[in-house]
Amino acid sequence: MSPTPHPHDLGAATLEPAGVAVAGAYGTWQIRYTAGARGIDVGGAIRVHTESDTDWGVPQCTEPSQAEYMTAQAPPGVLVDLLVEDIKSVLVRVAGRALRPGETVAVTYGDRSGGGPGSRAQTFLETKRYFWVDVAAAADGAFLTLPDSPYLTIVGGEAARLVAVAPSTVAAGEPFSLLLRAEDAWGNPSHAYTGDLTLRAEGLRLPEAARTFAFQPADHGVRVLADCVAPNPGTYYVQAEDQQCGLTTRSNPLACTENRPAHRLFWADPHGGQVALAEKIPDFFRFARDVAALDFVGYQRNDHMVSADDWRLQQEAEADFAEPGRFVPLPGFEWSPDTGRGGHHNVYFRRYNQPIRRNSHAQVADKSDIDTDLPHVLDLYAAYRHRDVLITPHVGGAHADLAYHEPTLEPALEITSTHGTFEWFLEEALERRYTVGFLGGSDSHTGRPGSDRPGYQPRRYAQAGLTGIYASALTLEGFYEALQARRCYATTGARIIVDVQADGQPMGAAYRTTAPPTVTVSVTGTAPLERLELYRGLDLIYTHPIQVEPDPQQVRILWDGASRKSSYSGVVWEGTAAISHGTLSAVDTIRFDSPRSHLADVTDRSLRWHSVTCGYRSGVVLTIEEAETADLNVAASTSLISRPRFGAYGAAGPQILAYAPAESFTARVPLAGLRIGPREYAIGPLGRTVTVSLATRGAPESAAFTFSDPTPQPGVNSYWVRVIQTDMEMAWSSPVYVDYHGT
Repeated sequence: MSPTPHPHDLGAATLEPAGVAVAGAYGTWQIRYTAGARGIDVGGAIRVHTESDTDWGVPQCTEPSQAEYMTAQAPPGVLVDLLVEDIKSVLVRVAGRALRPGETVAVTYGDRSGGGPGSRAQTFLETKRYFWVDVAAAADGAFLTLPDSPYLTIVGGEAARLVAVAPSTVAAGEPFSLLLRAEDAWGNPSHAYTGDLTLRAEGLRLPEAARTFAFQPADHGVRVLADCVAPNPGTYYVQAEDQQCGLTTRSNPLACTENRPAHRLFWADPHGGQVALAEKIPDFFRFARDVAALDFVGYQRNDHMVSADDWRLQQEAEADFAEPGRFVPLPGFEWSPDTGRGGHHNVYFRRYNQPIRRNSHAQVADKSDIDTDLPHVLDLYAAYRHRDVLITPHVGGAHADLAYHEPTLEPALEITSTHGTFEWFLEEALERRYTVGFLGGSDSHTGRPGSDRPGYQPRRYAQAGLTGIYASALTLEGFYEALQARRCYATTGARIIVDVQADGQPMGAAYRTTAPPTVTVSVTGTAPLERLELYRGLDLIYTHPIQVEPDPQQVRILWDGASRKSSYSGVVWEGTAAISHGTLSAVDTIRFDSPRSHLADVTDRSLRWHSVTCGYRSGVVLTIEEAETADLNVAASTSLISRPRFGAYGAAGPQILAYAPAESFTARVPLAGLRIGPREYAIGPLGRTVTVSLATRGAPESAAFTFSDPTPQPGVNSYWVRVIQTDMEMAWSSPVYVDYHGT
């Protein structure tokens, strides 16, 4: 083998244009590699790659007139071949003659010379999106990374929506802060937003100067308004409007009580995700605190990728950002074996600066502490039982096997994240009669905990979930105690206020009684409520009536379901709707969580949609003139994520998702018949359905009820609530576990 050259002898690389790129925007970028003193022999190569979990457009080398066309240019006599290895990596191999010192090879992303639109930048912001350049100077030489590989700063684009985030619970007269955010279409803060906002907050006292104020360039789309006050008990909202841009928003509900309750409602992303490069962990926490307005967040890196230096940097960042009373990082890691050894679980410590115990050292070079590995979930339980540790199973890169459960360690499980919504996971836990609560999180790799969206990532299908948690204090101890007590609930990302009690016991409680239990439920939504359901275990025992008025001019089409009970279980929907004897005057979308799901070919008679979902309802609302005589023809075809393939557990190559064509469906729906009720079409297993109904109006955004169970079952009864809003945002309360010993 040829001697290994020093990296500084291998040359240098530049990126043109350098600096800032707008998330999701098309452009042309060129990596220019200039050979160093060593040059590159025939058979040597240059690799350009990134560590980001990027959804940058995948380069292609065959269609100059299409997007993502990539080319490589070399000096006369030097032949280069270009291999697109995957979305993250391209390889340029040298042939013909050697590349001499000082000569340049240029690799162009989004070459427009053939008429193509360029290359689409990744859809999520990142301070340093590296283009690492590796060089193998000899045909038999190892790749070495250039010491100064170039990078771009990815920023949010034009504002597409406004977001206002208020605390969910405050005491009368207690000052609070309001976060205002302008987002682009991909969910990033709009970097250059400078709009003027008008605020309205009936019943609240805002600083006088804040009633109308302007975002400044240095705000980068996010402002925090301090010293707001709710002087009296009640439920309040803040409305914000940018009249020039036509953007409006309303905050989540703020519930004010006369006195501070013993347990306040905080918002957590306990599984906020991870980033591949540990130097970016501070950006992760900064986003959680300053952009997503979270109270608690967990940085949970897959353990078999965490080096000793990574673990040290994570712990330093957790300590630096810990500010009890304002923001609390949750120390821990993601224990991440395959499902056959137990599947993915999140590990949380009760205190900072604890050692990590991995499932393996598969991608950790330093094996010096390999004897501390915990290869099976039973080893995990044995190591942490009766320690200050809590563990939560989830459906992630490999779903947790719920055949294994340790009651002393596992108080809750995660049922919704950017991977999708997994009600089957919840149902399996209840079927096994586990005493667990429910969580929501991000589980993303984009560095946007608490406010992530799927973009074009092939392994993500939904916006980030959230966990509402009733804690005594905004401290690490407060979170740990609340999670252990299961005073928590999951949402698909909306800050819906949910309170469930049984005989005065809070959600998550377990108690005994000889009298039939009485369940009290209160819900305040972020949008009108559609369904409010009370379950006992897996049995729906009560649906609270919600007074609504059907809108005869608006038709709603919803699609739902998953491909399998496993990780990566998305469904791709290709649908059409055609109207006869009527006119389509407007279309609105429901839970198109990213522009990857989109409408096309919209006319006054028809439209098409492309939608990527996983376990949650997505849809469209059609406003139709002459609806009383119109017919609707609905058709849809589906393809399913069938299975992922791994190379040496991801170490020897990318994870590849396989898609399989599945059900196709069509139906003719006379709209006059929808006044009787919705039409639901079951088209496949795991809840794959299409539902056509009239849209509703006038639904309340809050509801409360009390229900005394006339038929409690001997033994433990788990009472929990599922909330569905008209915008298809959802919430699931943790159960109250009632051990009934009556007659």
